[in-house]
Amino acid sequence: MDENVSDIQHADLNTEIRIINDKMVLENLAAIVFVSLLMIVGIPGNITALLVYLRKFKPSTYRTFVVCLAIVDLAACCISMPFVITLLRYPVLFPHDGVCKVFRLLSYIPCVSSIFIILTIAVERYRKICVPHSSQMSDRMAKYICIMDILVACCLSSPAAVIYGKRSYKIEFDNINGYSCYVSDYMVNSKYPKYFHFAHGFVLIASLIALSIIYSLIGKKIFRLKKTGFGTNQLQSCHNDSVITQTIEIDNIQMTVNKREEQRSKKEFSYVELGAIAKCNKMHSKTIRITRIIFMITAVFTCSFLPYVVFNIIAALGFRKSLLDNISFSGMVAYKLFINIFFISNVTNPVIYGLCDRKFMNEICRLYTYICGLCLKRM
Repeated sequence: MDENVSDIQHADLNTEIRIINDKMVLENLAAIVFVSLLMIVGIPGNITALLVYLRKFKPSTYRTFVVCLAIVDLAACCISMPFVITLLRYPVLFPHDGVCKVFRLLSYIPCVSSIFIILTIAVERYRKICVPHSSQMSDRMAKYICIMDILVACCLSSPAAVIYGKRSYKIEFDNINGYSCYVSDYMVNSKYPKYFHFAHGFVLIASLIALSIIYSLIGKKIFRLKKTGFGTNQLQSCHNDSVITQTIEIDNIQMTVNKREEQRSKKEFSYVELGAIAKCNKMHSKTIRITRIIFMITAVFTCSFLPYVVFNIIAALGFRKSLLDNISFSGMVAYKLFINIFFISNVTNPVIYGLCDRKFMNEICRLYTYICGLCLKRM
């Protein structure tokens, strides 16, 4: 008899928890839809970027960075976003401690990796634009640095597997317990979660400040180049010395030929010089175009991550609970949407490539025309 009563009470408690969970899901509904749409767009977008840049673009530092970012963004779309959707769908019904630890860790790694890769790209762009005569980053070096960025991100993210876990708390009545995936019960009174949030907040803020300084210097250099024009003065910054060597050889030949041949050689010299200037201008234009693409990626990344930085600081200072206790329903909806805006940076990169890179857009059209053709044949 007592066992039957206990079972009934347990069933009633479970029903009560589910009702409370469903009420909280209403607050998360806008965020669930938002993240789901980003995931639906981001997965095919990043796969397309990977296919196009790996198959149709020649090896370069630019291609290496784009491919690395696409891999990190795809990981965020395939792992982080579904995990966040699950958290939003089961705000007080997430009792799986191990799953929580693993996916919290896997969610931090793409986020931190993106920061370091974008910072590496900024440094490479600075050297390319501002100090073109110094040694430049090679394609192989770019690959090694990207791998190192991801490994460092894994190390910095590893405490998440210890700090996060099953978090139990009372819901409305003392006899009802809910479970969420947040700072675990074992760590809730520890200082380590604060240290972890502070460390990540510091890395984000320091990276954003560094990016601002680097791109301000790049912007000044590009403005100066556009103001003065490339012309003959920029011929020296061109790394293709073979063209310049040709002009020197022609100049030496002029000293040994007769007057008629000398005049012809002068014309040839002029043609070669013009060709060298045109080639150098084209190289500079391509460098600036790529820099513009990278700058747009960085700008979107910065804007989308600012709310995340603010939330991390609030959580580290211990103001999260007091902030959310007296918030209204519409305020909670906006808050849940607000803290997930950073996922935008994992989706927009292929869009930026398409808008700014004509070759990329043309290759996408060819790829999907080919795919559509195959589908029509099968039908």
